[in-house]
Amino acid sequence: MRYLGTLSRAASLVALLATLAACVAPGAPAARSGKVQAVTTLPLFADFIRNVGGDRVDVTAIVPAGAGPEDYQPTPQDAIAISRADVIFYNGLGLEPAVEPMLKNQARKDAVQVTFATGMPVIKDDDSPGGNPHMWMDMRRAMVYVGRVRDTLAQVDPSGADIYKANAAAYLDKLDALDGQIEAQIKTIPEAGRKLVTYHDAFPYFAQRYGLQVVGVVLRNPGSEPSAADMADLARALKANSVQTVYVEPQFDPRLMTLMARDAGAQVRPLYSDALDEKAPTYMDMMRFNARQLVEGLGGQR
Repeated sequence: MRYLGTLSRAASLVALLATLAACVAPGAPAARSGKVQAVTTLPLFADFIRNVGGDRVDVTAIVPAGAGPEDYQPTPQDAIAISRADVIFYNGLGLEPAVEPMLKNQARKDAVQVTFATGMPVIKDDDSPGGNPHMWMDMRRAMVYVGRVRDTLAQVDPSGADIYKANAAAYLDKLDALDGQIEAQIKTIPEAGRKLVTYHDAFPYFAQRYGLQVVGVVLRNPGSEPSAADMADLARALKANSVQTVYVEPQFDPRLMTLMARDAGAQVRPLYSDALDEKAPTYMDMMRFNARQLVEGLGGQR
């Protein structure tokens, strides 16, 4: 997917936000608590940072819980948070199209910026020629993200390096154990049933890691509505693959998927990719939730 639907709006926002945030000089640190000031785009990335940084780091996530990054429009408060940050983490690969220009314009010159996806192998298709950005859905790739948080915090705050290393090691052990559990759970799904139909094109890395096949996606370009041809293709995929469950995400309107599922005799269940909420407040909670939904919806065993 191209994730370009909001770039024109983003360009017009940059000038406005620069003016509104002018009360905080981007080149000068604001008053600080003594902790490292970290800003990131998604709440799930903030979860990584909190697990590594502990009480030495204050973390701000720009995109609010329950919202998706592809069409989020930043606010003046976001610009101010960025201008105060010592370190900024974002995904890249076009995931945060309206936020990236603000990171370049509002960050302090001495702020360290980290693009998580840099240098990692990507999954490409016609809709995401630069690479699908949802790498963290493969927990082994998420562990690379955590390693980059650890190394960056140690660079910014060398006196805390041992703490960051220990915190990261403990968290990585938990992620590794959960990754193995999810792999074992997905394997209980009969091979013929490991067909995944989702609303949002956010699951190719998950599918690749855990042995699923993505056979249908409603929305390949967030910010636009699916076409009649998209819906016809999806209907054919449902019938051709005898799909018994289709999956929606909480940040998207489920009505189209619900209608398609009803016509195909399939049930509808939720999955999460980039929008945490009270049902999935952490990255690990999200991945556990997804595994449960897939196993129950596709005929596996818990």
